[in-house]
Amino acid sequence: MRVIFVFLILAGVAFGSRDGGPYIGIGYGSSKYINDGLYDDMKSDTSQSATIYTGAYINKNFSVELGYSSFDAWQESQGYDVDDEKSVSFSTSTVSVLAHYAFFDDMLDFYAKGGVGQINGSGISTTGFDFVYGGGVGLRINEWFGLKMAYDRYDFEYKDKEDKKYNMYIDFVYGAVEFQF
Repeated sequence: MRVIFVFLILAGVAFGSRDGGPYIGIGYGSSKYINDGLYDDMKSDTSQSATIYTGAYINKNFSVELGYSSFDAWQESQGYDVDDEKSVSFSTSTVSVLAHYAFFDDMLDFYAKGGVGQINGSGISTTGFDFVYGGGVGLRINEWFGLKMAYDRYDFEYKDKEDKKYNMYIDFVYGAVEFQF
């Protein structure tokens, strides 16, 4: 499955439509961590979070994207507080495929997203595979600049020392600016 996503990214870069072309974006928002009962009562399960991504349109309705998200806003916030002494935070690198549907001469773009990635945790020793899916809406201001509002969900598993599995996820709502080349 990873080979397919790598192929799609390379094909997107090599055969990107000039109607869409490559793009880069940066976003900031709020995330919520659902720990599936690993911690009985968390002090704070929300955190300021940030993302940076780059991608390329294969055609008008299809693009591939590489992304990096930090769920403690690149150390600007403390992550998710378990109690007064302990906090946890996560970062993830992903490869995603986006399906776009544009309106009003391509000014308004609705999209759905699906992909896979690698998640890393601090405060909780976990590194592993995650799934990302979500959607959003973009507003294209001109040929090279756009704004978007998005929702992403990152699903991942954690095994504790007794091999008990926890199905965790992070909900991430953010706004972003996007530059197209």
